[in-house]
Amino acid sequence: MTDTTPTGQADPTPIADLLAWARWLTHAGATADPAQRVAYLAAKAELLARIADQHAHHHPCHADTARQIAADARAIADHAVALLPAPTKDTQ
Repeated sequence: MTDTTPTGQADPTPIADLLAWARWLTHAGATADPAQRVAYLAAKAELLARIADQHAHHHPCHADTARQIAADARAIADHAVALLPAPTKDTQ
C-alpha cells in the first residue's frame, strides 16, 4: 500500500495523524485507555513498515535498517498486547 498524493509525492497525512494520536495520548496521560496505547503502537509499527517498503528502492542501503526498526516496533506492540488486562465479564 502506497500513500501518495496525485503528484506522486508521499502523503504526509498518515504521519500527521499518528503524531496527533501521540499528542492525544500524551495529554491523556494515565487516563488513556491501555488498549488505545496498544492500538497506537500497532499503527506506528504499520506506518514504519510502510515507509520502509516505500523507500527501499530509493535508499536500498537503509532498507534493512528501516525494516528492522519497523519489526522492533511491531514486537513492542505485540508485547504490549500481551500486557493488557484480560477482559472481564463487564468489559466483554
